[in-house]
Formats: sequence, C-alpha cells, structure tokens
Amino acid sequence: MAIKHDQDSSSGQKLLRMYQILFSEDKCHYQSELSKLLNCSAQTIMRLANEIEQSSPSCFQTGLDRGRRWYRLQAKHHNMLGLDYQELHYLSLCQEISKGFIPEDISKRLDQTILKLSTLLLELDSEKLPYTNKPIAFFSKGKIDYSTHDSIVETLLTCINSQYFCHLHYLSDRNPNGKNHYFIPKKLIAMNNALYVYGASTNNVGKDIINTMCLAIHRIKKLDLIKQQICIAIPDPNPNTFGLPWHEPRTFTIQFRKDVSNYIKERVWAEQQKIEELDNGDIALTITTCSEPELMAWIRSFGEKASVSSLVNL
Repeated sequence: MAIKHDQDSSSGQKLLRMYQILFSEDKCHYQSELSKLLNCSAQTIMRLANEIEQSSPSCFQTGLDRGRRWYRLQAKHHNMLGLDYQELHYLSLCQEISKGFIPEDISKRLDQTILKLSTLLLELDSEKLPYTNKPIAFFSKGKIDYSTHDSIVETLLTCINSQYFCHLHYLSDRNPNGKNHYFIPKKLIAMNNALYVYGASTNNVGKDIINTMCLAIHRIKKLDLIKQQICIAIPDPNPNTFGLPWHEPRTFTIQFRKDVSNYIKERVWAEQQKIEELDNGDIALTITTCSEPELMAWIRSFGEKASVSSLVNL
C-alpha cells in the first residue's frame, strides 16, 4: 500500500480542496502543481479529478499541454446578479403592470434592462426569456397619459424619500380654477388605472397638519419642491380598505340579489368585511371603507340588484 504524502488529510478533504482550487480560478490547473498544493501523488490527483468529473461532467475539462496533464472546472452559469429566471419573470410582470403609469421612453428602457439581465444570466433558450414571450396582458378602461406628468411624479418621490414638503396647484371638480396647497406627500397610490398621492395639507412652514388628503396626480398642474425636512407623523393609508382614503372609517351593509351573489363572494373587497347568506338567496355584505363616495358609486353600478341596508356605527 502506498504511503500517503499527507497523513493528516483525508480523501474527502483533498477532494474538497481540489474542487475549490479548480472552481476559484477559471484556468488550466496542471496536475504537477495540484500535486504540490495538495501534498499528494499524481495518482491521487487523477483519482480526485475522476470523482469531480463524475459529479460535474458538463463543467469538467481536461487535456494535455506538451505532455503535461491539466484540469479545469468551468461553470456554465456564474450568476453574479443575485436573481434567477423566476424572479426575472416577476420583474417583467411588474413592468407590464406599470406601463399605464410611466412614460413610454422609460417603459422602453425597462424593456432593455430586462433584456440585458436575461442575457447576463447566460440562458439563451428563447422560450424562457420573459421579454420575447409575455403570456399575460393587462386591459384598461379610461387610460390616463402620464407622459406629461413624469416630472411631477419624480418630485413627489423626492419629497417622500427626503421628507420634504411642497407647494402645488390642484384642479378639482368642485374648483376647476384650481387651489394652492402646501402639501406633505406620504405615499403614491395606484388604483383603477390612475395614480394618486396621499399625504397631508400643512402651513407654509410645514409645522402642522391641517388635514389628510388624497390627490389625483394628473390634476396637479404645478408643483414646487420645498427643500425643508419635516418631522410630522402622517398615518399610513391602509391598502386593504375599499377605495381611497378620503375620510375616517365607516361601515356599511349592502344587500345584493342572488344573481350577482357569486361575483361578490368570489372577491375580497376589504380587510374588514363579512358576507351573510340570506334565506331568499340574496347576500348581505358588511364592509368598512374610508371612501363612501366610491362605495356608493360602486353600489349604483349594480342598479336594482344592490342596495344599502344600513350604516353601522363604529
């Protein structure tokens, strides 16, 4: 039996060490050099190389260079991006969802970015590339063109991230000539193919909250950033309520006819809701909302098939 060069190193330790050497540098590693590094015989190196080849046949390479045996371990995918194709598919999906809210040139840049990420993942199977075959489409009603509002969106995001406030001119149905507000943005909200900004109106020094409010971004006609940090705590809007946050929570019970009951039962309308089946086949939906006008408009869309049966006092 041959004597081991390194009595204190097991076969498994040598195998691991050789794998680390081959994988750490993408180059040819000569058998004689490996023998010295691992303090073992050429026969041991050959045996270890055979084990590595059996475990990673697609990555393992070997050959002769002027009579000198060399080994190489070349990984097919050396992903330095920290993401995989499933994640890239979801990024592509998010990009599709956002197309209604961002300018066309930015959308095209996002397409190119996803293309570059796909290429960097070294996966050349076109069926797997999310930018060549998008199996989902989003349809909208009453799309708003935000291409002329991208600077306002960027300024609002700057306000939120830097805790600044701003001065803006806002048009509304009740005041078509517009009104000026000192405003502290808190969060952008997307709903029904439109973008809104939730925050609070304040005084000209940003010291006090007058009231919380939600503004449609496409109705902001002018916005000036005030680079002064504010330290006012504005409550976060709850995205699990019905509609936008316009007022304090209110709870209603709505009765729906049985021919639309399945449509109501199939969906979650708010975090605080209760559905009760009635004896005649109708259902009663009890729901909490911060947007009574939106709720009433939604109920009216059902015509005679829906009616408010009660307002529940909290």
